[in-house]
Amino acid sequence: MWLPTTGTSTSSPSWPAAAPTRTRRIELSAAPHSTVVFLRHGQSTWNEASLFTGWANVELTTLGKNEAASAATLLWKEGHVFDVAFTSLLKRAQQTLDIVLQITGQEDVPVHENWRLNERMYGALTGLNKKETAEKYGAAQVKEWRRSFDTPPPPIEDSSPYWPANDNKYSNIAMKDIPRSECLADTIDRTLPYWESTIVPALKRGKTVLVAAHGNSIRGMLKHIDGISNDDIVGLEIPTGVPLVYQLDAELCPIKHAKAGDLLSGVFLGDAAAVAAKQAKVAAESVARSNYDAEEEKNTLKEALEEEGSEMQFMCFGSGCLMLSTSEMRKAFDEVDESGSGLISAAQLKMACDKYGGILAESEGEQLDMSDEDIEQMIKAVDRNGDGMIDFEEYVQALTAM
Repeated sequence: MWLPTTGTSTSSPSWPAAAPTRTRRIELSAAPHSTVVFLRHGQSTWNEASLFTGWANVELTTLGKNEAASAATLLWKEGHVFDVAFTSLLKRAQQTLDIVLQITGQEDVPVHENWRLNERMYGALTGLNKKETAEKYGAAQVKEWRRSFDTPPPPIEDSSPYWPANDNKYSNIAMKDIPRSECLADTIDRTLPYWESTIVPALKRGKTVLVAAHGNSIRGMLKHIDGISNDDIVGLEIPTGVPLVYQLDAELCPIKHAKAGDLLSGVFLGDAAAVAAKQAKVAAESVARSNYDAEEEKNTLKEALEEEGSEMQFMCFGSGCLMLSTSEMRKAFDEVDESGSGLISAAQLKMACDKYGGILAESEGEQLDMSDEDIEQMIKAVDRNGDGMIDFEEYVQALTAM
């Protein structure tokens, strides 16, 4: 079962002003003093429905759980052992963190939750369909709200069910601190005091830290660490379910990784082509998918899969996780692809999942029971042309969210 977060929630003290942005280091030989791993949550139910989410407290989809499991695979392979973890008050980030800690066998890691790590508040846009909003206000206006540095969307109304002041879990926060709407600059101003007051002390003590949060709260911390400009930070894409690892020196200046990009000192774990494809997908979502080349992403994922060979992968269904090789997944796919066409239907995907259910029952004593709705959700998440049939690459993406 997915376990609840085991750590304590921190209340909001009188926050100090954020320290000046540090100068980025580029000396590759510098000895690391501490490590911080940033992880953006996996796909949520509102991500899937293309709704503005912000502070709305929605859960992960099956695909989102698999993205978290994929992140756990990468962290497990790299041997990362955490001393402490931090996350927001939103379910999707908490579920992502729980899955990672379970799969890597680190459920005893202390976890701290805080509202200052929440996603940016989307104000009156919360709960609206992104495409319909672009049609109503114009794509240029929506893009400005989403990706400008200092232009917030319209504020949320008191009567909205998504106004945080109506949620009891924010009752200990002063009304003046609860945002009605935020731009990226506002999110950074809200996030950095928590970084400085609570996360930095752990890093100063040489700890290895995991931060499971959201695209914009993570952007704020990266902007601070690497001294990224206002113009550049709005274009920085944080892919879902891909760990971003930073090593810091004793002064908490980042040590630039040999494989880091131009803006960041840290490095995303995993295949570079697959990471680039996920970044492109995130970027496309910010412009209502008008520039999203699904076929290009599919080919990139296919190349990454071929390079991966038979590497072990975690995959999750419902409340259970398995570790399988690509060859095992290929065998299950071929067994249900009776025509040999390289395509399977929803019914055939369920047959493959039923096989995994038997494996799960043997390994964890818990029978997998995938509903027709679960299967339809998996198909919908990866079926690029909408014909209800998926090929092997889409099948693996659905299971492991590469």
